[in-house]
Amino acid sequence: MTRTALLIAGALVGAMPVDAVFSQTWPTRPVRLVVSFPPGGATDTFSRVAASEVSRQVGQQVLVENRPGAGTIIAGEIVAKAAPDGHTLLFTDLSTHTIKRSLYPKLPYDPLRDFSPIAVLNHSPLLLVAHPSVGAKTAAELVAVARRNPGITMGHSGLGTVTHMTGEKFRLRAGIKTTPVAYKGGALPVTALLSGEIAMVMATVPAALPHVRSGRLVAIGLAADKRAASMKDIPALTETIKGTEGAVISAVLGPAGMAAALVERLNMEFTRVSDSATARDAYTANGAEALRMTPAEMQRFMERDAREWEEVVKATGVKLD
Repeated sequence: MTRTALLIAGALVGAMPVDAVFSQTWPTRPVRLVVSFPPGGATDTFSRVAASEVSRQVGQQVLVENRPGAGTIIAGEIVAKAAPDGHTLLFTDLSTHTIKRSLYPKLPYDPLRDFSPIAVLNHSPLLLVAHPSVGAKTAAELVAVARRNPGITMGHSGLGTVTHMTGEKFRLRAGIKTTPVAYKGGALPVTALLSGEIAMVMATVPAALPHVRSGRLVAIGLAADKRAASMKDIPALTETIKGTEGAVISAVLGPAGMAAALVERLNMEFTRVSDSATARDAYTANGAEALRMTPAEMQRFMERDAREWEEVVKATGVKLD
């Protein structure tokens, strides 16, 4: 390159905003993708697809780090306190993230103020499944069984998670009394259900669907407002009980204070993941559909979601320390 060309290039870079220049150089080292759930569930499955695809796109390793526990608070706190340079990111379920705001009075971070919304990849409705011994094959039959057996057990993937609170929403709308049983992650409550330890689970699709197909569990319904294209034989719970929606929404967030240009760059890279054949296959296999949002749309969604779940928390009376 000639001296004149170098001077021109230097002048152009110098004229660019600092955050724009920084976004172009990201990443300068491996990226830490902190996942709020253990291996085996829907969120973990999608995080690994995202990590692999983004690694290929940017030429730098994106390393999945599972940090489950405390209803996703452990992972959230790690990222909330990280440097806002795009090298430590949170991969989580967005509703589980926003639910925390109204559930925990002593939360070590604010789910809305202490994070930078980056990207949404997909959404996958939860699936209510029951053990065959319960003797119910439909939502109406399950409600009837629950009314005859107040306190019937319902498992979920952790206190304050979307599986927990969607189960509470179902209990509230159905007018039944259940005993919630917490496990760490989406696969463990399904394992407990298979053994007959509990009666039903508000589960993630990848953890429960194979056992439904094998006949070991009964699919009561999807926590959605309509049937999924890939599971048309499974009814939506709203066909029987309105207002029972709940889904795993795979999302990426970073610490607050990230430069706008860097957030836009990250949004582009993570949104591109859903265009890959690998992602499409993983979504189909796990009953998920691609979902795209800009960072601004994601912020508005989080604010609205937090308000809606706050109403459910107040109505059910659930509070966690």
